[in-house]
Amino acid sequence: MDALSIALSGMQSAQTRMAASAHDVANFATEGFRPLRVVQSTLEGGGSVARAVPAAAPEEVDLAGELVEQMLAGHQFHASLRVLGATSEMLGRVLDVFA
Repeated sequence: MDALSIALSGMQSAQTRMAASAHDVANFATEGFRPLRVVQSTLEGGGSVARAVPAAAPEEVDLAGELVEQMLAGHQFHASLRVLGATSEMLGRVLDVFA
């Protein structure tokens, strides 16, 4: 897997994590609510994939934990964006060498 694909998959995983957390915060007061749990795993050759699955049973949402989750998702997105920028810069320099 190339660096662009790795960066994009990291950004998509971060987006999934943020969306799941936002969903949990928006519905935390709903009776019988089953929060989403994000399962993130690495892909062979690099990158990651994340999917949101409902909790097995209704449970309370920890708002402080969701804030931390949202911050982590933001950091993951930013880090993946930096990889994307560095890759783009390297590709530009390679093209400059051949131009």
